[in-house]
Amino acid sequence: MGLEAKISVLPYYEIKHPEISRIRVFPTPEEAAQAAAEEIIGVVRVNPQAAITYATGDTVIPLYENLARAVKEGRVDFSETSGFHLDEYYPCGPDINEYPHGFVAYLRQRVFTPLGIKNANEMNGLAPDPEAEAKRYDGLLSAKPIEIAILGIGPWSAETQTGCHIAFNESGTPFSEKVHVQTLDPVTLMRDRQERGQDSPERALTQGVANILEARRIFLLAYGEKKGQSLREALFGEIGPQRPASALRLQGQKVTLFIDEAAASQFGKL
Repeated sequence: MGLEAKISVLPYYEIKHPEISRIRVFPTPEEAAQAAAEEIIGVVRVNPQAAITYATGDTVIPLYENLARAVKEGRVDFSETSGFHLDEYYPCGPDINEYPHGFVAYLRQRVFTPLGIKNANEMNGLAPDPEAEAKRYDGLLSAKPIEIAILGIGPWSAETQTGCHIAFNESGTPFSEKVHVQTLDPVTLMRDRQERGQDSPERALTQGVANILEARRIFLLAYGEKKGQSLREALFGEIGPQRPASALRLQGQKVTLFIDEAAASQFGKL
């Protein structure tokens, strides 16, 4: 049995949702990442010049490893695609020694270089005027329709009733917001500093909810019980800026979730 055949029979089941097109549940994060990779590969084969927005973080590392492997095996060519940056701490530069938490360095190491992407559009986290940088980057996005936006989801705090960000759109961010400078929520800062041990800034440049919803396809990956709690709020809580990821339900026909059983296990605890 060839690789293509093995991938086509990955075990999963779907959760029906009134607004979201597909919620696919896999036994493990590895299988979810593999399935998401195959969907992206299929899109790039049909549209070799596709523009793709790439998230960062631990959740999407297996996805990018699968894509890099497919490129190495000659199964797909990303060289003519355009890569876009979802968000970046501010101030933050590409030097991984000085800014180990930086997303530009992450994307260069895990996405742009191994996938052979020639047109990589990066946010400048050291721009002297971050508002002007946000405007510049929004112009890049406006000029190049995004075929796929790859997302994760941020933590949710039951205590403060804030969280479940997409990109760095924190609770209270209007859904109409485009690329902007964002002050990070205490929930995000606690995750970064306590769970990740990062000495990262309190502000960020980020694509807005409006930019994300303009993508033709939106793929969100989430694994584990904590991410499942955030998804539960986004999928079944009130739609509004308090839960930024709930905005995906407004364009749910575009959205596919790739999650594991541990995340899905939280949906029954409403």
